[in-house]
Amino acid sequence: MKKYLQLMCFLLAVALITACMPAEKTSTAVPAPAVPNPASEASPPVQPESPALPQQPKQEISIEVQELLAKNKNKVKNIYYKYRGPQTAINFYEFFVKGDKIKYLPYLEIKTLDRQESYDSIFIDKSAKTAQSYCKAASCAYKGKKADLNYQETYIPTIFDWISSITQAKKVGEELIDDRSTWKVETNQGTFWIETFYGIPLKIDSGGKIFRFEQIAVNSVQDSDVNP
Repeated sequence: MKKYLQLMCFLLAVALITACMPAEKTSTAVPAPAVPNPASEASPPVQPESPALPQQPKQEISIEVQELLAKNKNKVKNIYYKYRGPQTAINFYEFFVKGDKIKYLPYLEIKTLDRQESYDSIFIDKSAKTAQSYCKAASCAYKGKKADLNYQETYIPTIFDWISSITQAKKVGEELIDDRSTWKVETNQGTFWIETFYGIPLKIDSGGKIFRFEQIAVNSVQDSDVNP
């Protein structure tokens, strides 16, 4: 009986010691955040490119100006006019233009045509690239051809040359020139004042230089006017 009591006391003591010991802390491991691997990340879906719109042709000459310029092609077969520009100073030259043949009468400071070398007319053939001086007036003491001239130095652009040089144009206003209605048109060659019935320029401002075309007569030039 004594031994039994001793055993019970021993077991009780062990139980008490065990109960008084601090409980061992259990730690819950928090996993470290995963470092993203760029190689493993899914790439965003590639958006398909929108189909390119068809390119619209650039309108170099506005439709209304095209229609205006077309009038000279339909209505003007040949032309006479008086011209003043940088080549003529303050004077006017008379021009006769029919096809590739041109005659112009330069302003003559000396009005007498009584010398062997005197001339009053310049004849130009654009297709042959020739220029010649003649004396044709009734007052010429010595009529006929005087000299072959340098074509490049003698040639003066005509109304038709100015029109054909236009590659860009738009209307910017309207004005009266010599009592004629004109459209003021900005072009690649400068500002043109284009007469609205025949579609030909009456005035041009190009690079600050003024070119004037006056006393215009349409379809009155004869072959005899432009041939020596």
